[in-house]
Amino acid sequence: MGRPIVYGTAGSTYVWSVRLALAEKGVAHELVEVGFGPHREEPHLSRHPFAKIPAFEHDGFQLYETQAILRYIDEGFPVAPLQSTDLHQFSRMNQIMGIVDAYAWPSIAAGVLVNRVLKPRMGLPADEAAISAALPRAQLCVSEISRLMGEQPYLTGDRVTLADLMVIPLFYFFGRVPEGEAPLSEYPNIRPWMRRMEERQSFQVTKPPPV
Repeated sequence: MGRPIVYGTAGSTYVWSVRLALAEKGVAHELVEVGFGPHREEPHLSRHPFAKIPAFEHDGFQLYETQAILRYIDEGFPVAPLQSTDLHQFSRMNQIMGIVDAYAWPSIAAGVLVNRVLKPRMGLPADEAAISAALPRAQLCVSEISRLMGEQPYLTGDRVTLADLMVIPLFYFFGRVPEGEAPLSEYPNIRPWMRRMEERQSFQVTKPPPV
């Protein structure tokens, strides 16, 4: 089989999740740079008609939507499975992945990180009102993921699943802005889990370079 291609930018949390999954599997891949922002030209629109990232290609098969890509990677490369065969753990994984898409990314990434990190890099002012409005939902996401994790070493059990790979990029970047310090430190299981994830080889080899 050929080497998978990931279209996106290393600093995207969703792109990072896909690259983490490939690294957990020990699968080398190519990252083709496609930057942030909705206004993109061909050929990216032919890969992702909604003009987002990541898009994915493997042996001529094209795919978009992060959850679909992650499941393709896990099913297509059977070593080091990233989905539990236990029904409860499998369902909890899907629940947490759903939380990321529906609540955590819109609040943490779109609400806080875009305004606190991305806009200043582009020379644009941060929307402080948007940050303030997003924080209660962001804090609730941290609280709920902490509750669902409980005393387990990883989010759904004793090993890494796709849920961990979707959450860690968001929490890592959230922890690097002032608004994230208190929520992430409030729950005794979150910071130790983050350290465990950051120590993994997959994290180290895919971690975006500092800007």
